[in-house]
Amino acid sequence: MFNKIILIPFLFLTIFISAQEQKSPSDFLGYELGSYFSRHHQVVDYFNHLDKNSPHLELKVYGKTNEGRILQHAYISSPENLKNLETIRLNHLKNTGIVAGDKNDDKAIVWLSYNIHGNESSSTEAAMKTAFALITKYKDWLKDVVVIIDPCLNPDGRDRYVNLFNQIKSTPYDPSPYSREHIENWQNGRTNHYIFDLNRDWVWGTQIETQQRIKVYNRWLPHIHVDYHEQGINSPYFFPPTVEPNHEIITDFQKSFQTTLAENHAKYFDAEGWFYYTGQSFDMMYPSYGDSFSTFSGAIGLTYEQAGHGYAGLGVYNGEAKEVTLKDRIAHHFTTGISTVEMAVKNKSDLNNAYQKYYVNNALKYKSFVMEGPADALQALQDLLETHQIKAEKASPKTTVKGFDYQLQKNTSKRIGNTAIVVNTLQPKGKLAHVLLEPKTQLSDSLTNDITAWSLPYAYGLKAIASETPVPSQPLTATNTITALPKSTYGYVMPWSGFKDAQFLAQLIQADIRVRFNNLPLKKNKKNWKRGSLFILMADNQHHDDLHKQLADLGQRYQRKISSLKNGLSEKGPDLGSNKLKLISPPKVAVLYDEDASPNNYGEIWHFFEQELQYPLIQIPASRLSTKTLEKLDVLLLPSGWYSSIMNQGNSEIMNWVRGGGNIIAFSGALNALSANKSFELNKKEKKQDTEKKNKVLTRDEKQRDYVTRTVRGGIYEVSLDKSHPLSYGMERYYTLKRSGTSYDYLSNGYNAGYLNNTARPLAGFVGHQAKKHQQESLVFGEERMGRGSIIYLVDNPLFRGFWYSGKQLFSNALFMTNNRSF
Repeated sequence: MFNKIILIPFLFLTIFISAQEQKSPSDFLGYELGSYFSRHHQVVDYFNHLDKNSPHLELKVYGKTNEGRILQHAYISSPENLKNLETIRLNHLKNTGIVAGDKNDDKAIVWLSYNIHGNESSSTEAAMKTAFALITKYKDWLKDVVVIIDPCLNPDGRDRYVNLFNQIKSTPYDPSPYSREHIENWQNGRTNHYIFDLNRDWVWGTQIETQQRIKVYNRWLPHIHVDYHEQGINSPYFFPPTVEPNHEIITDFQKSFQTTLAENHAKYFDAEGWFYYTGQSFDMMYPSYGDSFSTFSGAIGLTYEQAGHGYAGLGVYNGEAKEVTLKDRIAHHFTTGISTVEMAVKNKSDLNNAYQKYYVNNALKYKSFVMEGPADALQALQDLLETHQIKAEKASPKTTVKGFDYQLQKNTSKRIGNTAIVVNTLQPKGKLAHVLLEPKTQLSDSLTNDITAWSLPYAYGLKAIASETPVPSQPLTATNTITALPKSTYGYVMPWSGFKDAQFLAQLIQADIRVRFNNLPLKKNKKNWKRGSLFILMADNQHHDDLHKQLADLGQRYQRKISSLKNGLSEKGPDLGSNKLKLISPPKVAVLYDEDASPNNYGEIWHFFEQELQYPLIQIPASRLSTKTLEKLDVLLLPSGWYSSIMNQGNSEIMNWVRGGGNIIAFSGALNALSANKSFELNKKEKKQDTEKKNKVLTRDEKQRDYVTRTVRGGIYEVSLDKSHPLSYGMERYYTLKRSGTSYDYLSNGYNAGYLNNTARPLAGFVGHQAKKHQQESLVFGEERMGRGSIIYLVDNPLFRGFWYSGKQLFSNALFMTNNRSF
């Protein structure tokens, strides 16, 4: 009893001291929150401070960015809950069926994501304020909720913005919208190191930040997920409900709870006289946003948008001469954060019950998706699905499938091969699988914020059938059949059929291993070798004493099947010493940096070379593009953009370089400048106005709708291929993702390696009826020869957001196969 009497006052004293040590953000940072932008390391330090001094917060580092900055989550709950965090997580997942056990409504799980766009900078400041308030003023709520706070999803972008602002701002800050401090550089703070928009990457997981974050997110699968953003300075605060189109998979409860939250937010905003709006913008279709991805994974997915963005700085006058300050922006985001947690606690049981129902998938239209195609593409798709806990299996032997055929665009019945994979939707993540794999997404409105088609069988270049009945399947088994590589007296050969082959080739080139490819089919070792197959011949590689070992090591690393060759005679087609086997010249590649270029496309190219292909890339500013520089290059990449000042009629340096053997690969929007230059054959198709509307007076709303009829918002087309051209090597089929109504005529003298014929129609996605006419009989990708060099035209960006998997092979063909005078 004596011990208890002594310990009780001591316990209260300890709690009192700990509470005193929990400093507010302003007290800890040494400046009033909102009067200065906090750098990322200061935010990390503040959350470390709370972790050390609060029993209500536990901090976990989950990764690092490309530039070495820490990624972290703060778990906020009662001390007892934090001690049992893993048990709470597993109990929560019992409601999904991912973990076996009884359903429950023990806790509400809320995940708050801040600052995924680095220059939408108020939210990280709000994250600190929200965390402090939850562990102090609102800690009584925490017995019923686990709040997961990610204070900054994009530290590299945030620090890029903050550092620039702090370097150029006036003292005191200047709220004039034309002031220098409200203008960002070309590579602004919105994106990450590789200039990717992380809020378009939640599903695709191409970026290191997403890859590390999604592992944790999928371990928790919260009831509510909020993604904090900023929009233009003339828009007030937005919170859902969202506007149509919303994907049909979204449940009535998910929609109604948006309204429940909105009513609570509005109560607090009304009390302060703050402006806000709902239901006018921000649809929920494209699956790779933070709000849509979490919604399709069972959560109440939300985007909260505050006026500000990279223009606002510490304060700026908007179009109504009202100052939008950082302090106000923090207050608004803080209020919706606290309101969201409040409503999660009050509606804990309803959230859990609806969550349990979401994971019942027997009412989905398609019960199975069956896919066939190249082994590497199937494996890459399986890897992506596995990231999101979607199980793929192999088809049972001798299976006949009835369903919608993606290629034929109609219902059919056919026997599928032994290599086909099956994704059944009667599994916990069945709804997400349905969204990602369905052949066509239903649109209630064509006015949407992003692309309207993304079906993964098309993105991976696969044949597919969507079946309304379950297709028998069985667990996948390991298919590693790589065997020891025997020594050869003549050389080695391997197929060219996917992007992994390109990755393998890139490593061979960097190891100074010389490689050839055939531009005519041949038969060797009783096997038919299609155009583009890779031949590594001993006569080309006498400088390698250990060629056998190098190939074996690289083959194992990339899981490539390499065959040995005993002699140079072919059973059919050209012999191996023929000039029909072209030596691949290791290309020296540069990407043009220019402020007329699309930052996103530039980043896609940069990321592709460094992180995927792992091949050297020179980033060259336009100001350094001289004859002396060009002579050192083999390939110049033009990202989407407008290069009128560079590719003008009188630019003899570039034209002479191409004629002398240089190669240009131009992406999407860059073709505008080339078609305007009469030195090139490329010709943009002229858009003609609908004759019915030519002389009609249209209202403002009618003009907006008429404009939509000429647009393409992500339409998928099957491309007709000239398989004799190197751009098409290794591709059984190719689907292109169109995001623009701009189209180009066939090349008269050049090579139309990929094109749309006169009956081409979109397989999926929205293409306005006037735009459809212009896409028919148009170029998709091709080559124009000019002297000893060439220009490769890529009308549609094959590296779009890094997720169009088959586009990586197309671009690899352009890079390695077309600059070798191969045919």
